[in-house]
Amino acid sequence: MTQQTTPAARAHYGFDAPGIMLGLSLGGGAGVLIGCMIIALASGAWSYAGIAIAVLGAVPLFFGLLMVIYAFVGKSRTRERILDLANLRGSETVLDIGTGAGLLLVGSAKRTPRGKVVGIDLWASKDLSNNAAATTMRNVAVEGVADRVEVLTGDARELTFPDASFDRAVSLLCIHNIEDKVDRARACREIARVLKPGGRVVIGDYVPTHAYAAAFADAGLTVVQSKPAFGVALSLMWLLVADKPLTPTKGLS
Repeated sequence: MTQQTTPAARAHYGFDAPGIMLGLSLGGGAGVLIGCMIIALASGAWSYAGIAIAVLGAVPLFFGLLMVIYAFVGKSRTRERILDLANLRGSETVLDIGTGAGLLLVGSAKRTPRGKVVGIDLWASKDLSNNAAATTMRNVAVEGVADRVEVLTGDARELTFPDASFDRAVSLLCIHNIEDKVDRARACREIARVLKPGGRVVIGDYVPTHAYAAAFADAGLTVVQSKPAFGVALSLMWLLVADKPLTPTKGLS
């Protein structure tokens, strides 16, 4: 008798902004298809209209495909770059802001076998497919890091942790979801507050991170970098790194 084996469970980290990704891909693809059909069947001015429609459709299709490529390839590459920049040595306490399905949470836990990682999120489904704490905990269990991970519901604008609670803070595709720029700066100040002196924050986002850098600088952190990382993510991506000085400077008490 042949013994059947159950396939090993795998972690699934979802699709970011699934509605936007689907809309760009399908809408853009439809535009390209319609434009090409007009070009093939019409002549004269109509053929030029077909070209215009196809070109206009190609733009959203391009960005939709970038989002798909990011989901399957770029996301894991970005995680590894963020964690490399975080310079984890194995025993740090780490805060993952906007943890989602736990991509950075799990990655941080694997790099801190003697540490602890806390992930917070508001669990908005528009930001990530299957965005729920239960999804995150499933991935945590599958990846074998449940012993050093905690998952909470929390708002980056009002962190519930005491000052100087974490050695590192990481975040990926989260801060831009805070619509008001004043609240985005507030979230950056909160992250700075809960960092320990000598701690580091690393943020990845698909919009330029220069405004975040200014907010961290105002909070007294030293900005190490704020620059594009398109080659890493294979999509739109900027990475920010900032350090909290051992001795307080402006903005830190």
